[in-house]
Amino acid sequence: MHRKFPGLIALFWAAVVVLLVLDWRVSTPHDRFAEPPPLALGNGPAADAGHCSLAPVAPNSR
Repeated sequence: MHRKFPGLIALFWAAVVVLLVLDWRVSTPHDRFAEPPPLALGNGPAADAGHCSLAPVAPNSR
């Protein structure tokens, strides 16, 4: 198989490597201990009481 554009392929991979190195150097390090618990599923920290124990709010009071 004969490649038609070896210069473009080399330029593409050089750009990919440059972007990866730039991202690696500029981005902040990942803090693996700052992640939520695996079973939280985006709910945030647990509340002190269930939602049914909250006082009702009148719809016009907001």
